[in-house]
Amino acid sequence: MRKILLAFDGSDSSKRALQYVLDFVRMHSATLEVHLLNVQHEPTLYGEYITEDMISNMRQSLKAAADEALEWPAEQLQAAGITHEEHTAFGNVAEQISLAAKDLQCDTVVMGTRGLGSFTGMLLGAVATRVIHEVAVPVLLVK
Repeated sequence: MRKILLAFDGSDSSKRALQYVLDFVRMHSATLEVHLLNVQHEPTLYGEYITEDMISNMRQSLKAAADEALEWPAEQLQAAGITHEEHTAFGNVAEQISLAAKDLQCDTVVMGTRGLGSFTGMLLGAVATRVIHEVAVPVLLVK
């Protein structure tokens, strides 16, 4: 595990995933390159009176929310002396995690799991289950 993608959504489980990475580096004196990723769901728009400006404003708002979500974990990684980059994406969370892992050539995905999805995804969480099946590299889930 040298180049990891840390999917961070601000939830308690994603904070525990970050803490896992911090502890791993400290305990093993590991040198990691961390790619922080926050994925924002794009809104579903209905109606006839949606302008390009409205769509642009919504995307800017989502980008600002993603950037804000990554501030705290970036500070934690910086304080620990861990090399990192911040990334944001829009769309389906599992798909975007898979694409980012491939595009950034990460060898491991680390993420929290909440288990808040449908009954079929209850044990791990619907997003975590999809990520496991879509990503070609090992996925470390932190509960």
